[in-house]
Amino acid sequence: MADNWKSLAAAESRDQGADLNIVLATVEAETSGTNILGDSGNALGFGQVWPKWHMDAFRYAANKYRLQLPDTHSGLQKLTLGNDAFSMCVAVYVIKQVWNGSGKDFRKFTLTYVGPAIPDHDYQRRLRIWLKYQGQSGENIPSAPTTTMPGISFGANPTPQFNINIPSTNYGVVANSKTLGNILYGRRYRIIVSRPDGVALDVSQLRCTFKIQKTILQQPNFSEIVLYNLAPDTENSIIREGNRVVVEAGYEGDQYGLIFDGDIIQPIRDKEDGVTYRLTLYSLDGDQFMNHGFVGFSMVKGQTSRSVVENVVGQAKVPTQIGSISSEFSSQELSRGKVVFGLAKDYLRQLAQSQDASFYMEDGKVNIVRATDLPEGEIIELSPKSGLLGVPAQSDKGVTFKALLNPRIKINSLVHIDNSLIRAQTFQQGQPIRNLDNEGIYRVIGITYTGDTRGDLWECECEAVSQAGILPGMISAATANPW
Repeated sequence: MADNWKSLAAAESRDQGADLNIVLATVEAETSGTNILGDSGNALGFGQVWPKWHMDAFRYAANKYRLQLPDTHSGLQKLTLGNDAFSMCVAVYVIKQVWNGSGKDFRKFTLTYVGPAIPDHDYQRRLRIWLKYQGQSGENIPSAPTTTMPGISFGANPTPQFNINIPSTNYGVVANSKTLGNILYGRRYRIIVSRPDGVALDVSQLRCTFKIQKTILQQPNFSEIVLYNLAPDTENSIIREGNRVVVEAGYEGDQYGLIFDGDIIQPIRDKEDGVTYRLTLYSLDGDQFMNHGFVGFSMVKGQTSRSVVENVVGQAKVPTQIGSISSEFSSQELSRGKVVFGLAKDYLRQLAQSQDASFYMEDGKVNIVRATDLPEGEIIELSPKSGLLGVPAQSDKGVTFKALLNPRIKINSLVHIDNSLIRAQTFQQGQPIRNLDNEGIYRVIGITYTGDTRGDLWECECEAVSQAGILPGMISAATANPW
């Protein structure tokens, strides 16, 4: 494996906020950077982690890489040995927990991670390895290890493009901006392209532009991501093998996070001008689940609607995860058994419609919400001081507005805008007059993120409705689905 395990460890450490030196030292001490089984098959992977004690780490890694977590120990063994990225994710998760729990004291860490009965010669061996990565052994250890995403083996002959040296912060972050806190200063972003086995490439160092459209309607969320001037071999590898793209963006502090996670449906290579090449990736959120997620199973009587949703999502040919399910979703039980056969999206849509709810996908997760549901989290206050751009305008559905790119503004989230800032709609003859929300609270039902990592564009444009939904006066019942 050479040093590929170090690249995996560096990438995972950065993702999870772990101390890279202790991760590298522990993995080298445990397995010399080899993904193996130990302790009669009980200890798994790079970090020799026991599922018996650290099942939370395996669940975390499966959720991150969107993998089905096996129910048996032999299944966990097979998954861990067959997926280096998954194995390293588990190791980093446990090492980080133990390291932080020991107060970052190496002796306490070792006694906890290995056990209090560790022989002194083994402790001294581990200590020497750790000191080496700390730069205290005289060996030539780079001060900023390469943190290439686990993807340097995309093609048969990897190119230098896959050995990107990522700084300790993210590309585009203004120096020392972390000290200023959450004041919408210091752009931060990361764009990752991966292939079916989970191996990924971080392309954040290049110029990237993106336009991401999301809606509360069932139609898939869509993204158009343009990568500029990729190395030819890298570009060909993405075209042949890239199947998923992840975009994180925002600003330093709390206003940073995931804004898109979807399946690549078409890559197009062209030239912007005589010297600038670009690769455009068109992607759909949940495309594989929506169009290839067939289900076929039977249910006994007594199942609730929520149980049906969980079974449809979990037993689809392309399984996915559940995001938000309405707390008011019916608990009524099936009076008799039922056979489910067909596309999972059709059953989810029918279940949602039968209970005046909306079904949509966001970042690969299934969501079923009602207009009367209170979204999770706080209501986001928007004003010129907190990122509001231009003048919000009243529309047929509610209001439209622009703001600095904010990943906390999601589909179905609530925002508060002072109605005095909103430009009134120009009414036409015969058009009914619609008032703004009395409390200035609006629910986001459509959002478009746009950004240029080397340009000025860095914003989101939203379509929102009042708390009661679209045209509440024309709805037959308060619980009816207005979307």
